[in-house]
Amino acid sequence: MTESVSESKLGDLLVNVQSILNAASVKCHVVDESFPAKFFEKNPDKIYESYCKFIKNRSNSEGLIRNEDKLALTSINKKFEDGEYEPLQGGFYKLYHDVKLVCTILIHFYPQGTRNYQLVDKFYKFSSELLLRECCRIGMSLTQTKSRSGKVLSGSETDEYDDDDATELDKTISYDFIKISMNYSIPISQTYQIKTKDMDLFSSIISKSNLDKRPHELPNTNFKINNVIPQTDRESEAPRLGFVGANTSNIPDPTLPPTEMMTRFLHPNWYALPTTVWLKYGNYNSWAPSFNENGTVVDSTTRGLIWLERIGYINMYEKNEEKAKQEEKVDVNEEDKNSEQEDDNEAVDGETNNSKGSDDASLTSKNTEGAEDSEQSMIKLQNLYNWTPSNHIEDDEIKSFQNGSPDKLVAESLVKLKKLRKERILNRITKPTDEERVIYFKVKRILKEVILAKKVSKLPINNVRAFPVLQTNYNGSIPVVRAQPGRKRKHKK
Repeated sequence: MTESVSESKLGDLLVNVQSILNAASVKCHVVDESFPAKFFEKNPDKIYESYCKFIKNRSNSEGLIRNEDKLALTSINKKFEDGEYEPLQGGFYKLYHDVKLVCTILIHFYPQGTRNYQLVDKFYKFSSELLLRECCRIGMSLTQTKSRSGKVLSGSETDEYDDDDATELDKTISYDFIKISMNYSIPISQTYQIKTKDMDLFSSIISKSNLDKRPHELPNTNFKINNVIPQTDRESEAPRLGFVGANTSNIPDPTLPPTEMMTRFLHPNWYALPTTVWLKYGNYNSWAPSFNENGTVVDSTTRGLIWLERIGYINMYEKNEEKAKQEEKVDVNEEDKNSEQEDDNEAVDGETNNSKGSDDASLTSKNTEGAEDSEQSMIKLQNLYNWTPSNHIEDDEIKSFQNGSPDKLVAESLVKLKKLRKERILNRITKPTDEERVIYFKVKRILKEVILAKKVSKLPINNVRAFPVLQTNYNGSIPVVRAQPGRKRKHKK
């Protein structure tokens, strides 16, 4: 009975453990990492030292492994597929042995504190604790089935049984559990410490694995390493705020400048502020005011202005845009209808106007020539006002863009600008010359065209509605209102 139950449970257990370890090692790939198939150490405390000897015996003077092709390699997944982790053959310890071996190899490969380093360390802790729990659970289930199906208990009825009655499976599982539990331990957290003139400074916890046998790499020789010991006396109460920051005397030191500021400051939350009062006039509600805001902190006008600035203007802008779009659509439709009517009229009148067209053509040509001359003579003052030196484009700029070599022109102009600047500084002239300005605007134009030639997508910008306010910082403390205990008055009966 016990053998059939144990075989069914252990078969499901191995499948479940393999699936859990595969899911846990998705990022660190511990299960798929290869290691020597013939290496095995019975003592879990000496896995690292014996593995170093194993590799050293098979390597030459230069540190390279001899006959590396002949060295048989395997992985944890391959051993699961081959059925080498059977519990009857000490499979729990074999699995723990392989997990610890692969994790030590990877931890000594990655630098300390990196993401992969921490992932491998977490996988080692998770897998070892998982094996311990499964060993304990299976051992408890086997003892219960043994006690229920075994001999009739006499005297004081207990479910315990002797070691002689235990099967080989019970002994192997208990032996593996003892070996794993004696070897696995959680490391003590450590921090860096350095002494200064005023006090000692401590760093955050160092993320070093228990499998890492390398010495600590201190950031400086002045640093020391401290062990973080947890607090044992949790029953004692924590210090109150009054003991941490005791009340000082209200009488200031006359030799020091005044440190208290805003002595007459009253916070709005300390007192009941006047708010709007709703009025009830009964039959006079139609013409009487509905509320009273006399002496209130915030009245209805300020609330209305705030909501108008936040939401009202945006809604008005959107409505105006919709109206403009609708008007544009209506205008376009009307223009299309008018153009169709004009085309029909021109087709009818075209035959009658052919004779007069030759005479009118000469007149229109003369009028257009006169209009062009007048337009050329007219100069817009707005263009003159908005003109800048960067609007002038030279011929070499156009040629450089046609040839596809604006970078060469920029480099040459910058070299020339540098020479002119050196000459000007040697002659102790502070203001730049006209030639320097021309070259400067030339380079600026070329770079602008190069940037605009590439399509730059607009980045999504989240508008922040909370605006920062500049405030001055004062040295001192704000007075705190101390709550005074209210005295109960005795009422006379």
